[in-house]
Amino acid sequence: MFRKAAALAAVGFTVLAASPVHASTPTASSAPGSPSAATTTTTTATGSGTALAAASTAATGSGTSLAAGTAVVTIDATHPAGRLAADAVGLSFEMRELGIGNLDPARGNMAQLMRTLGPSNLRIGGNTLDRDTLWVPAGQSPPDPKPTWVEDVVTPNDLQRLRGLLDTTGWKAEVGVNVGRWDPALAADQVRAMDRILGKRLLAVECGNEPDQWEGKALRPPGYAYPQYHADWSACADVVAHDGTARDRIAGPDTAGTSSSWASSLAADEHDRMSMLTVHQYASGPDLTIDRMLAPAQITSQLNAVAGNLAAATANGLPMRVDEANSAYSGGVDGVSNKYASALWVIDYGLSMAQAGMSGVNIHGGLGVCNDPIWNGKFQRYTPICASSKAYELAQQYKVMPIYYGIWMARQMGPGRFLPIKINTDKNISAYAVRGDDGHTRIALIHKDSTAPVDVTLTVGGRNRPASVLAMTGPALDQEPTAIQGATVDAAGRFHPTPSPAHVTTGTLTLTVGPASAVVVTL
Repeated sequence: MFRKAAALAAVGFTVLAASPVHASTPTASSAPGSPSAATTTTTTATGSGTALAAASTAATGSGTSLAAGTAVVTIDATHPAGRLAADAVGLSFEMRELGIGNLDPARGNMAQLMRTLGPSNLRIGGNTLDRDTLWVPAGQSPPDPKPTWVEDVVTPNDLQRLRGLLDTTGWKAEVGVNVGRWDPALAADQVRAMDRILGKRLLAVECGNEPDQWEGKALRPPGYAYPQYHADWSACADVVAHDGTARDRIAGPDTAGTSSSWASSLAADEHDRMSMLTVHQYASGPDLTIDRMLAPAQITSQLNAVAGNLAAATANGLPMRVDEANSAYSGGVDGVSNKYASALWVIDYGLSMAQAGMSGVNIHGGLGVCNDPIWNGKFQRYTPICASSKAYELAQQYKVMPIYYGIWMARQMGPGRFLPIKINTDKNISAYAVRGDDGHTRIALIHKDSTAPVDVTLTVGGRNRPASVLAMTGPALDQEPTAIQGATVDAAGRFHPTPSPAHVTTGTLTLTVGPASAVVVTL
């Protein structure tokens, strides 16, 4: 079902400065290398009509600096296929962020940072949902003393604040209900409050978080398995659909296991009551390296992990979303998840998942101090948004990390329909093409080889016409600085990169893409 990487060879890794993209008219030097040195990957539509329009190949070489390589990318504009949704790449935060007063549109720059990304999907849940969050109805005070497990309290006032954020940014939300520590009366009150306060901004109610790990977290007894979970989910779903207003706005199962059979079973058993099938996915664990994160094999592994549950969702008429995702679980890896390489990874990840048929992904993060331990002593080095100091954290005045720029780049591609691509190269490049709903075609090129630039010939057909190019660069894969067209997000959260002009001549456009960089070309 999924396209395979043309080669899975490991690449040598040498960090060089990433040069900017240069646009020019075609020349003979843009031709690909000899057939024996090149790799051709063709992407086609699946039987279900989902276009797998990305192409990815592995770089070769010893890790030393190389002369510019070549790539020929041919776009098939006549067979548009699967959709890239407007909310294909969104954000995910812990329920705790609501309970401590974060996500406030009246303070700091969070609202502007979300506006800069453009309207998308905000998921509120995470481990703190079931582990330590208590819902307190309007007009009531938390119990005194509070149960020992309670660390965070969420009330209707927190939902009012969330509604203000969603309204001012144009985003919609999936919000969780505590099922790990189930209280049907409190759950019913929370759902009624969410219906009333969030209204049309509520995409789905999530019944618990990572139930396949509840046994290990002492939230359920030994032997807890899908049949017991299904009964728990059904009780929550009955509450969610209490008066019919939230019916068809129930998501699940939100399993930690991307390939968990609990997801396919729930889709088969409860598709009539569900609006979305959801799972979590982290590319790797604490042993993740930059080389592995950017290898073509990583894309293949991520796609294969969702394949079974995506097929089950499709068979049962449900969209599927990875509503909690990032590069590495347990908060990410220092020197990898919080560096420029993560920006390249997330473009590839978000677009590859969307064209495989996923409705979207939500990149998880936390709003604490960048690279410092969060409330539980762990880190969230993978977060797209964080504060540069404790004072800024309290003021909700945030900075963006490299992965934020990658999310922004991926979001420039849609909404629209994927176009099939053929790519001929021996470099570690992924390519995607989308015919936008606005009539423009956009091509993303993610060049993950840090050793040399690549001369790319885009064969797009059609008349002579202007084009524009956005280039994301950084000084090195293992450093934090990241920019698009030399521009960075300012302190207010605003971002206005100026595209470079280019031109299509006789159906072709050529670009020199710097090592370890990404471009979005708009025709």
